[in-house]
Amino acid sequence: MTDVIVKIDELKKLAYDKLVAAGLNEASAEEVADVLVYADSHGVRSHGVMRVEHYCKRLVEGGMNKNAEMSIDQISPSAAVLDSDDGMGHSGMKLATERAIEMAKETGIGFVSVKKTSHCGALAYFAEMAAEAGCVSICMTQTDACVAPFGGADKFFGTNPIAYGFPVEGKPPVIVDMATSAIAFGKILHAKETNGSLPDGVVLNKDGAFTTDPHEFACLTHFGEHKGYGIALAIDALTGVFMGAAFGPHINAMYGDYNKMRNLASNILVLDPAKFGTANYGAIMGQMVSELQSSRPAQGVDRVMVPGEPQVDYYANSLENGVAVAQPVYDYLVS
Repeated sequence: MTDVIVKIDELKKLAYDKLVAAGLNEASAEEVADVLVYADSHGVRSHGVMRVEHYCKRLVEGGMNKNAEMSIDQISPSAAVLDSDDGMGHSGMKLATERAIEMAKETGIGFVSVKKTSHCGALAYFAEMAAEAGCVSICMTQTDACVAPFGGADKFFGTNPIAYGFPVEGKPPVIVDMATSAIAFGKILHAKETNGSLPDGVVLNKDGAFTTDPHEFACLTHFGEHKGYGIALAIDALTGVFMGAAFGPHINAMYGDYNKMRNLASNILVLDPAKFGTANYGAIMGQMVSELQSSRPAQGVDRVMVPGEPQVDYYANSLENGVAVAQPVYDYLVS
């Protein structure tokens, strides 16, 4: 299937226009479009503008608040709870990250737990926000059930992603962003959209057997077997359960129940190294990154890279040449 190459600003405008046409307020539409195009322009197409059609459907059918009035309950100088008022998760997490950075700059630590929210897109976006402010961050969110627990054949937890961000002096920040499933759920959607296939050993069919056909998808498996399973449980416990919301199979489905609010929970923890006495944190990280990149590569490998480096390279190409968008996704955006 062919791709259409679209300039970054044009792609943001297309996504923005669709969201506003679906009734979303302009401020939130701009934030959502920015997060989505960030993902596409960094090569994470599973979390990019392919999601616009879904968001619009949910907005139209009442499963997200088009004009959410978000509020923050400051429970201590270093901790807050953000009520996202069932609005767009991207806007909620952006506001949460901004507040967490403010607190970290004042006290060294800023933690914001987000409740009554929805899908927030690529967590790397928020981790990079904190890194650009010179801070370290950890952020996580829950999703609806689509991954079998270790040893199981039926879905229970979601892909439950987690991201870390680290500022690096003189270089792009190190961003570690990963789902706790063997692959991201969005890659299933992308494979269906492009008639592609899936890697071996990551997806189960309805009989509990592995398949590479995205159309036979019944559920994912966790990365690292019992290790990924344990981390997925911890993330649901630190988000949904922590906010008194739903967990695992009790979460309203993203693709379905379009008239129901998701009631998801997310959070972000931001640390300012300077407040802990490490004002040269970025310089030390720069040394680490340089030493890693200078490591002797294994046979058949061109060079050793740090987490997030392939996405940085992809973004440089996107800035120069534009962003690849699947033809059906582009057709929807311009329709």
